[in-house]
Amino acid sequence: MRRIEQQKGFTIVEVLVSLMIIGLAATATATGMRATTNHLGSSELQARGIALTQEAVEDLRTLSYDTMQAGSTTTTDGFRTAWTVEADNPEPMMKLITATTTWNWRGEEQTYTIHTVYSQVTPN
Repeated sequence: MRRIEQQKGFTIVEVLVSLMIIGLAATATATGMRATTNHLGSSELQARGIALTQEAVEDLRTLSYDTMQAGSTTTTDGFRTAWTVEADNPEPMMKLITATTTWNWRGEEQTYTIHTVYSQVTPN
């Protein structure tokens, strides 16, 4: 007759502890993956907002000094870009351009703003 100490194999307690450890590791991995996915989604939207704001400023710079004016635009996926043009600010013959893009991320409004100065060029 063989004694219990001489038998090889796993007890039910050892198997349950192993399964619990594997379950905790899987849960932690899934939580980390979800957080990473959320962060990537937020970063992608932020990059789009920045690009749209910069695009609005660059489009204004293609216009002549006298035709620059305030405006706004909205994309089909909910990004709204608005810009203002203030003449003689901060100095005469300069325009202060402020462009802001807004969008929603998980129910919260996000914004990105650029301030830049455009100067009228006069030929010599």
